[in-house]
Amino acid sequence: MQIKKIFNDVLKEDDDNVFEGDIIRLLSSPAANSYISSNFFPQNLSEYGRYRNIIEYTSDLRLELRWMIYCLHFYSKEISTFVREREKYDDFILLNQYEEALKVVEGIEKSFGPSLWSLECKFYLFSNLDLDKNDLMKEIPETIFGAVMNFYELKNRNNVTSDEYFYIANKEINIVKKYFVDAEYLVEFYAYKISSLEYELDEDKILQIIGVIRQTSLIDRYLFLVDVCDYIVTLPENDALRTMLKKYVLLLDEIEDDHLIAVRFILDNTENRKRKYTPKTRLDHAKCEFIKGNILEAREEAVDLLQKFPNNIGAMNLYIESNILLGNDMKICEDKNLGVLLKNLTYVYTLNENRDESLEVVRQLANACSQSTWSKEILNNIIYHCQTCDEQNYKKAEILSNLQHLDIETVIACLGKEKNINFIEQMIKEDDLYVRFRNALLNEEYDNASRLCGIDQIKDLIVVYNKNTSITEKIKHLRKIQGKDASIAIMAMSNFLASIDLNTYLEVAMKLSTGLIIDNIYTSLFIPLEKIVNYIEQSGEDIRVNICTPILYYVYATYFNKEKFDDLGIICEDFFLFRDIERPTKMDIYNQEYEREELIYFLKNVCSTKIMDISISSFENSQERDKERVEICNILTQIDPDNSREYENEIREVTQKLMINAELKIIEENRIHVNVDGMKDRLEKAYKSDFVRYQFYQDERIKQVTMVLDGDAAEKLHIIQNTPERILKELILHIRDAFVSSDEYGLNGYLSLNIRHGTLEDELRSPLNKSYLNTKKDIHTGKYVLHPHWENYAYPQDLNVIEKAITDFHIKTEAIISKLKGTYIQIRTEEKVTDGIFDYRLDDWDYLNITLQIQESATFEEFLDIVINHLWQITERNLCEIKKIIKNEIAQDYNNAFEELKVAISKIRNKTQLRDLQQKIAEASTDMPNTLDKICYWFQRSTESKHNDFDLQFAFNLGLQTIKNMHPEKRFIAKALKPVESEKIPGWYLKNFDGIFYNLFDNIYKKAISSDGINIEIRYELRYKEQKFYIYIENDYNCATDILDDELKVEQAKELIRTGKYLERVKGEGGTGIPKIVKIIAYDLKKIPDIDFGYIKERNIFFMKIKF
Repeated sequence: MQIKKIFNDVLKEDDDNVFEGDIIRLLSSPAANSYISSNFFPQNLSEYGRYRNIIEYTSDLRLELRWMIYCLHFYSKEISTFVREREKYDDFILLNQYEEALKVVEGIEKSFGPSLWSLECKFYLFSNLDLDKNDLMKEIPETIFGAVMNFYELKNRNNVTSDEYFYIANKEINIVKKYFVDAEYLVEFYAYKISSLEYELDEDKILQIIGVIRQTSLIDRYLFLVDVCDYIVTLPENDALRTMLKKYVLLLDEIEDDHLIAVRFILDNTENRKRKYTPKTRLDHAKCEFIKGNILEAREEAVDLLQKFPNNIGAMNLYIESNILLGNDMKICEDKNLGVLLKNLTYVYTLNENRDESLEVVRQLANACSQSTWSKEILNNIIYHCQTCDEQNYKKAEILSNLQHLDIETVIACLGKEKNINFIEQMIKEDDLYVRFRNALLNEEYDNASRLCGIDQIKDLIVVYNKNTSITEKIKHLRKIQGKDASIAIMAMSNFLASIDLNTYLEVAMKLSTGLIIDNIYTSLFIPLEKIVNYIEQSGEDIRVNICTPILYYVYATYFNKEKFDDLGIICEDFFLFRDIERPTKMDIYNQEYEREELIYFLKNVCSTKIMDISISSFENSQERDKERVEICNILTQIDPDNSREYENEIREVTQKLMINAELKIIEENRIHVNVDGMKDRLEKAYKSDFVRYQFYQDERIKQVTMVLDGDAAEKLHIIQNTPERILKELILHIRDAFVSSDEYGLNGYLSLNIRHGTLEDELRSPLNKSYLNTKKDIHTGKYVLHPHWENYAYPQDLNVIEKAITDFHIKTEAIISKLKGTYIQIRTEEKVTDGIFDYRLDDWDYLNITLQIQESATFEEFLDIVINHLWQITERNLCEIKKIIKNEIAQDYNNAFEELKVAISKIRNKTQLRDLQQKIAEASTDMPNTLDKICYWFQRSTESKHNDFDLQFAFNLGLQTIKNMHPEKRFIAKALKPVESEKIPGWYLKNFDGIFYNLFDNIYKKAISSDGINIEIRYELRYKEQKFYIYIENDYNCATDILDDELKVEQAKELIRTGKYLERVKGEGGTGIPKIVKIIAYDLKKIPDIDFGYIKERNIFFMKIKF
């Protein structure tokens, strides 16, 4: 206890000078040192963080960091060795020299013991060298450190994207927060380590993390301190934390780390900066050549430097910028990580159409190597180059992009203007053109900077940066974000939009932003959309009539703030209102106010059915809205013919929806339905990452941290047992809830809308209403009123008997309806406790059944199908049960009610009236079983498609309506040669038959002739009986002219079918025409097609006969 007190007294010593003497004596004493450094150099992973600290945790940030920094200072030599070896490792990784990299890591572990850094490196290397990761996993301790190590395995899985990784990480962090109520330091350390690339430090978090960091290895403590330093250099110079820490950080001058030297330079005073620090000049000559306009020479020097120092981010950026400006790529290290980074960063910096895919490649590699010398700076470079319009975030990204080592860029990014100028003027040499150029910019000597520069794009950028240049002049110097101009144009556009005064130039900013978005949606990353939207919301009619307004609001509400979607409806409504436009198709597309590209974007994206639903009140129903969308697509095919195929496909989809909805309206059969297709999209977006998480924890080597074991050994943790089973169960329940309870897609929505609310009552009351056995309750008197039929001619002495009998009967039958509707036709789950027959409670057998089926399931899509199929099996069981109840219990309830009614009316004296009433009861009691049978028929499963069974005539009409919608300028007239004979075809085949008829009609549109240029007559015969299909279609064709070429094409098509080579033609022609029809029949319908087609010259027709 006495020893512990001595150490803790030193830790808490307030006087820095006294503390310095004491801590150095303790560290220098072999006997005392072992108490301090017990966890610094662990022998193996099982020893990692094992020993408890002799010093108590003070919760005082100054004391904790002071102790840590002095310990690091004492081991400066060891840390410097680690830093040098780490840089070698990073270079080897970027050049894919994995075996050499592994030797470096093993050498560091031999000298300093394992660390979280070395384990992350090993997981990456084992994955790329195909070594057995079990050798790593079995050593992982069951502590908070082991929990972190598990995630090093996850981030190196090929099938886990960076988004999925961070989703899983954040999910786990939230779970840990739930259990670690009294151990925030464990939560923060866990979050910091597993989501390091996205983790943002602050003062409170630093203090919490130190609570665990103080038990880690020397290497991990040092890397944490570097992260803290990165945080404090982004704070204002007068910030208390920065001021407090800098005097301790400056003590670490013996650690040879370029990154730390850059940090110390920023934190140091002016005199020391000049005396103690020498910025690196490796790239200075290349930058001079670059700014002169000698871009080729600059690129060659950047390449030379990258071959010596592959991790040099400044050289990477110079190489990329040179490639862009030259308009040709000089490929280096194409098959190496370095080459992959350079290629994909180029796409990201220029907002290329592959930007998302490229960013994923960069993020995945950076995440796998999150503790490298380049990963965080590269991601900050992306933010700095092309991903933020916020001034504060821009400045922060600029600082963090330039800390890899101390050079001219560090000086400019991190010092204030005056300090910059003072320091840079000391650096200027006669031949140092680049430094003079940067100095001119700092002094706002824009004309001088422009004279020094030999690159036109940068000269334009200087004009835009010049605060004294007029807006009109700046706009002249804004270049398109494409080709050689792309990267620098992004910087110019970003600066222009960030600095423009929206009070004065709102419409200028809107116009420019709209044009950028239409050309490249990724430009929205740097456009200040939130700021523009705020101005729009405060604006009046003059802004809301501008077509740019709904476009910009659409982009903001769709990609950045979904909570604004309803407000988007108001913005669009105002646009139409103030322009006196009833609906989109009534717009004057030739109005000069609308630029063609703006009009196309508006009609294509903003005038979707979803947005029209909330912005146009004149639609009476969804069918009218969908017809409007079809007309919009027709307009788009005219004004945007290059994308006509896209619009034609949408016309097909909407037409099919319209036709199916129309068909469903006239079909009286109500069937149990779940919109599985619609539901799947949402489920995939919401839970696909959780399935990856399930697969992650399915690995028996992986364990999930949950809660502290006990207060005395906080570093040891309980493990959640059966973690994969728990995650799988949660996933299944999410899918079950969507299947059952989703209002838009689920079973309960269907039951509510189409059975419980109105339909069921009306159907069951119908036999009683027809026989006048119904009553109505007078809301004023509370009495039941009979149908006038009985009141008109019943004897007074019998009226009371009839009234009581029918009223009692009515109450009983309403109770039957209430029982069926309110009790039996209800959903039942663990959370929704009812007596409902639609019982979707899941037990262990259900989970086991699904678990066994997904053993070989590699994808979320396969898993989703398995769960949905299981839910359909439960549904079938429930449907059998509800039908059994209706046919037995409900039928018996009605029989009892009818029998009691018969007994009750037997007291009537007027025999004529008695016979009339008995006859009505007989009619109703006879009709009721038929009604119950009809209701039972409702309770059968619909197909999983969005439509019911159909016949050939419906499929024909669907194809015909589609071609009419696509080509409204033509008039297609269909004439049946014989009455259609067709049995019902299962609904799931409608898509296939739609494809057959669409291609038939598309061919007719292209080939047929018409007498007046408008009317096209189609004659047809359709038959489907006994599983045999027959389709015959003919149209007029002018065979009087030379049709040798056409006949040759017919013979070639027949040859393709005969030889089976039609599949190649399907791909070559984009899947249209006769080969496509054959493919649908043979592969999709799995039938043998018998097709004949050709010209009958004497009749001037082209025919097609299809049998299968």
